[in-house]
Amino acid sequence: MKQGLNNYSTNINRLEKEILERASFMSNTKWFKLFTEIENEKIKIHSAFIKFLLTDRTYKFHFGGFHETGFGDVSELGPFNFNEIEWILIPAKHETERRNRNEKLASEIIFQPLEKLVQIMDALGQFEYDTTEEGLKIYGYK
Repeated sequence: MKQGLNNYSTNINRLEKEILERASFMSNTKWFKLFTEIENEKIKIHSAFIKFLLTDRTYKFHFGGFHETGFGDVSELGPFNFNEIEWILIPAKHETERRNRNEKLASEIIFQPLEKLVQIMDALGQFEYDTTEEGLKIYGYK
């Protein structure tokens, strides 16, 4: 068990060091307000990706299961705190592959509500984000 605690404190120290080296744009309160408003407005986000400060990978991300300081153990990512989020990308389009037995059908394309998300962020306060052809990227840090 002691090894697990050592790994945890090492990661906390690495995270704190990384946070000090970055420009921070979000707080627990701002993330919580944003996710709460998305939930209250019943906005359906079909796909999103998240990048954490201490990893080089991006992960598929599902909104839901959050609380005042982060997300609980409700996804394949496990629990994490808002201060670990470098950015979240919400693609402009979500593509769902369709099949009829062995035949591949035309994919279903769903356009995500990026304009509505931008309106929400602008109404809530100052958020750091970029909108491109790829989608909407909301920054925790740069």
